[in-house]
Amino acid sequence: MSASYPLAGRGRRLTATLIDMLLVPLLSVLLIMLTDVLEDAEDYANNQWAIWVLLLAIASYLLLNGYGLWRHGQTLGKRIMGIAIVTTNHQTPAPLWKLICLRALFFPVLFLGLLSAALSPLALLPILDQVFIFGNDRRCLHDYLSGTTVIRHNATPSVNR
Repeated sequence: MSASYPLAGRGRRLTATLIDMLLVPLLSVLLIMLTDVLEDAEDYANNQWAIWVLLLAIASYLLLNGYGLWRHGQTLGKRIMGIAIVTTNHQTPAPLWKLICLRALFFPVLFLGLLSAALSPLALLPILDQVFIFGNDRRCLHDYLSGTTVIRHNATPSVNR
């Protein structure tokens, strides 16, 4: 006998993503301001600033979401929306390395795709990733890649015999 939670709705997933897409960049900007990465015109003379901004964005993501992903399979947005990332059998939280190294890779690509249409092949990846959510199992491409699914964490599980 095993318990299975209902899948998270597409609207809940979208709202959780929008919350995370707002909070992570806000913290990134705050960290950029606090560390003076882009303080002077000379900072733009080479591409080192881009590396620092990327590292600060990763730090922001981990500061906001690292513990929640590790302990509960939830980003801050997912926690607010009552959903969580689990393995496809719904039995265990997804391993942190899969959440960070496989799932999270898609999100910087999403921002790059939004920022630059010149990266046309790269810009198609986030669209392709999101189209998969319209399948019956509501999994995006990054869910398939990492062997995860997103469930309603605050719902009552159904029991399968």
